[in-house]
Amino acid sequence: MNTRPNRILGVVVGGIIVVAVVTAVFAATRPVTTRDSGTPDGAVQAYLSAVLKGDNEEAAGFLAPDSRCDVQDLDRTNVVEAARVDLIDTEIDGDSARVTVEVSFSSGGGPFQGSATEDHTFRLSRSGDRWLLVGLPWPLYDCGGGVK
Repeated sequence: MNTRPNRILGVVVGGIIVVAVVTAVFAATRPVTTRDSGTPDGAVQAYLSAVLKGDNEEAAGFLAPDSRCDVQDLDRTNVVEAARVDLIDTEIDGDSARVTVEVSFSSGGGPFQGSATEDHTFRLSRSGDRWLLVGLPWPLYDCGGGVK
């Protein structure tokens, strides 16, 4: 049996594994660009940063005053801390804006650990020099069922 093809295959597979590991390390350690919270995408970034670190009081500060949602609604959410959020698009139309992000996270552990990716669009309204979230921003799906 000729082992030369097996050695070549082993070297190729090993090289692919090394490239994958280097890519994963680079992606995990790249610096996060902090955006100006006075912009729609900056307001969404600050809101999501607060949500992911569990600071619901800070996150609620980015909700519009007439929002159906409040800090108690945020307290009831269950967010995976290791979620990764990437900005997809920002659209501004006067005093309204839409920011779309992609949220990626691992689902559980064990031998069949999977991952999920979801797109979420945040709607914002300008209030003075701030942008505030309106509607039901992720990770909220239900805010008491009535207008607050």
